[in-house]
Amino acid sequence: MLCRILLAPMLLLLAATGQISLAQTTTQQHHPPETSSEYIKVLEDPGRDSWQQPEQVIERLGLHPGDEVADLGAGSGYFTIRLAREVGPAGKVYAVDIDPQMLDYIDRRAEEEKLDNVQTILADPDDPKLGSQSVDLIFICDVLHHFHDRAGYFPKLYRALRPGGRLVNIDFQKRKLPLGPPVEMKIEKKDCIKEFETAGFRFVREFDFLTYQYFLVFEPEE
Repeated sequence: MLCRILLAPMLLLLAATGQISLAQTTTQQHHPPETSSEYIKVLEDPGRDSWQQPEQVIERLGLHPGDEVADLGAGSGYFTIRLAREVGPAGKVYAVDIDPQMLDYIDRRAEEEKLDNVQTILADPDDPKLGSQSVDLIFICDVLHHFHDRAGYFPKLYRALRPGGRLVNIDFQKRKLPLGPPVEMKIEKKDCIKEFETAGFRFVREFDFLTYQYFLVFEPEE
């Protein structure tokens, strides 16, 4: 998301848990749950772990204690909390979203789990509000296909990365799947790589263990 941008994973989860049919994901793609509390229930459904494999994703990120990470489109903090545990108390995770209620939920959750290294950022749809060279990793999962002006947005992500930093994008494969958004909403992997390269990023590697998603790693060109 940046909350409305998180429509696709929410619909994906609704379909996966049987709350809506796969046909409905196509016809209702612009009609997400009406409240943030409904979003949270969907995003935090335990069934998500089986296909998202969050622990394996975190492991592949290769984070170190003290790293600073931006979780772009943080939503309910599904990955934010895991990232915060991984970077430890010396690190920092910026939970970036445009929905203040989602960010309030993350704040409460971080407080309950005694994670002092989570900072929420209320962003604009066209601006992540990240400082220049402020993070070691930008993490994006299941949301990029909802950004309409990616060409205008990517330079802001580029500026936010420190030298030697990385950007990770996980998104749905552009093919028919048993769950997820319709094919026409997805970004072809090769097109995703081309867009980032046009914005000054270098494609570094791909992890291929996820069933429904590609997992791409980029670095800023020097």
